[in-house]
Amino acid sequence: MLNIDNLKKLNEINDFFIRDEKAENIILNVCKKFFVSRISIKLDSIKKRGYSASSIILFLIYLPFLGVATVAGLFKSGHANLSDSEKDAYYRLKNNPAVNWRNILFAFAKRFRKITTENGEKNPDSVTCFVVDDSDCHKTGKKIEFIGKIFDHVHHKWVLGFKLLTVGFWDGTSFIPLDFSLHHEKGKNKKRPFGLKLSELKKRFSKQRPKDSFGFKRTTELSTKKTVNSVKMIKRAVKHGFIADYVLTDSWFISEYFIRNIRKIKQGIVHVLGMCKMDKRKYLFNGEQYNAKQLLKKNKGRIKRSRKVNAYYIELIVDYKGIPLKLFFSRYSKRGKWHLLITTDFTLTFNKAIEIYNIRWSIEVFFKEGKQYLNLGKSQANDFDSQIADITISMMQYIILACHKRFAAYETLGELFRKNKDYFLELTLAKRLWLLFIELQKKLLEILDIDINETIEKIIRQPEFESHMIKILTALAQPQMEQP
Repeated sequence: MLNIDNLKKLNEINDFFIRDEKAENIILNVCKKFFVSRISIKLDSIKKRGYSASSIILFLIYLPFLGVATVAGLFKSGHANLSDSEKDAYYRLKNNPAVNWRNILFAFAKRFRKITTENGEKNPDSVTCFVVDDSDCHKTGKKIEFIGKIFDHVHHKWVLGFKLLTVGFWDGTSFIPLDFSLHHEKGKNKKRPFGLKLSELKKRFSKQRPKDSFGFKRTTELSTKKTVNSVKMIKRAVKHGFIADYVLTDSWFISEYFIRNIRKIKQGIVHVLGMCKMDKRKYLFNGEQYNAKQLLKKNKGRIKRSRKVNAYYIELIVDYKGIPLKLFFSRYSKRGKWHLLITTDFTLTFNKAIEIYNIRWSIEVFFKEGKQYLNLGKSQANDFDSQIADITISMMQYIILACHKRFAAYETLGELFRKNKDYFLELTLAKRLWLLFIELQKKLLEILDIDINETIEKIIRQPEFESHMIKILTALAQPQMEQP
């Protein structure tokens, strides 16, 4: 279900870092738009002594643009003199369970919405979406609080780390993260819970937190089912004033619980649109119960073709445990693998459903860019509160960059193009060749009957593959530039 146009956004943050303009000056100017008095007062209220929380968080946001990844790295570099704060001030703030990092992230998201709305960037006719997905956060330290082994579905092996469950918001133009939770996987081996030896479990960092603290509430989410927590996060986003037309998700989250609870929000204003496994679950169709494969076999005579997305599809209305659903079975070639897309919105056509579902790839781009450029999920701090703080700060950095990207292109692209004509020509050719490579690969996967979405997802989640291909394609583009 991949829309090739969405891949054009893969290098947006990278483009930002390599422009002639000094990124650190630009980011400071954008930060000023977010650190308004209301947010600063809210942040500073959590610290009773010492340096203001808002100034410390501002400097933490600023770190990647100084080429520094951690607080320790800051004080080893030549940039420590830029701040009057001592090293312990940063650690005290990040390790403080009383800090409501969730509300701080929402405050930034709301500020982004206000800035874009004030600048006339909101299109009332745009489709808005909540996007739900999880990603692996690999760790190296076995002493990290609550650490354990998780199953990496990309590399098909168990690794040390957490699962990062994220809910983001698509406003019709930009994707921004709204909320997240960290999860671990206990596993079924009682002798090695969380994939660790009992001796390793005892060596993990631990500390006591007040049960009414925000940090304690975060720890309780570790063992909560991701489907349950994702619904809670979407409901929380709605309470903060974010309303979406659809919730987009992959097949892992689609269940009776998830669909039913999303449809209860605001009297059914939010619809579900997502991929669904073709498993043994039953659907009521024409008075009889069928699973997905049986429905497909029974309705082969209803196959239609969409020239717009170059796919064959079957459209059915069914009932799933009392929930009315529209099903779209689709495949990209006559011998290709069938996929199942479900929605609670009966007004959607197949083409429109595919168009909206492709927005889900924006969260994959967020994970990729966040990890590659903003150290998302890469913190090795032992304290779990610090893990939450570092992820929140990475997400705040992403929101600020999304705001910059929203407006900077309109103001500076023409001038930058005139000054750097050869560079932009090279970049354009390289990207065009990259998109061509993806399109050719897509066709090859269809012929070989290999799942397209899973393969593209692996490519997106492995930045070293993309960067290697960009280098090759840039080299191919170079001779074309040199032609008279």
